[in-house]
Amino acid sequence: MKIFNTDYDGVIINIEPQKAEAFGALLNKHWGINKDEAARFWVETGGSSRRYKFDYFYKQRFQKELNDEKYQIIESEYSHLLKDEFYPRLQLLPHAKEILQYARSHYDFLFVSSGVPMEEIKYLVKLNGLSEYFNLVLGTDKTYDSKEKHFQKIIAEQKPDLLVYIADGLEDMKVAKDFKTVSIGVPTNHSEKELFEAGASHVCELNEVVPLLEKLA
Repeated sequence: MKIFNTDYDGVIINIEPQKAEAFGALLNKHWGINKDEAARFWVETGGSSRRYKFDYFYKQRFQKELNDEKYQIIESEYSHLLKDEFYPRLQLLPHAKEILQYARSHYDFLFVSSGVPMEEIKYLVKLNGLSEYFNLVLGTDKTYDSKEKHFQKIIAEQKPDLLVYIADGLEDMKVAKDFKTVSIGVPTNHSEKELFEAGASHVCELNEVVPLLEKLA
């Protein structure tokens, strides 16, 4: 069983900079957090769940845990902002579809592992017209609150002989290394050096991914 796993933002699309800016503006508006600090944190923790990012600043600001009700309110505002202002104008990154086409024809099982809330990432994949490429689309919710849970599920259920993960986040590389996964870091939002230091097996530009996959096969 050969499995291909991809992050979404930073590999298939890239609105991380805009999402970071929107996150900073929202936290400044509601919690008085420095918007530049919040935006930097968003980028630096690429690969971690959205909930983790909100939790971090709420605890820093108010010295207590962010409860589910308050999280749902602020996350809903953030999600609607993305859907209204950013997602309709999205374009796929160059070579992203080529990678998916190759993986679809050479791997037994394809799935998305994203830190975006579950319903939102499913909406986004459908909006981009890519649902046909994936056997499964996983985001975060109460059951899957981290990418570690995604990896645990797939490994337990599919028992892969080869699992390849492509992503652009530093946390993604760390998770992949923990699960002994072949990881391909793409320097969309982080440098080659940072990705290797985080544990990437390989680092390359998107136009180099298919030739690398051919070698890994």
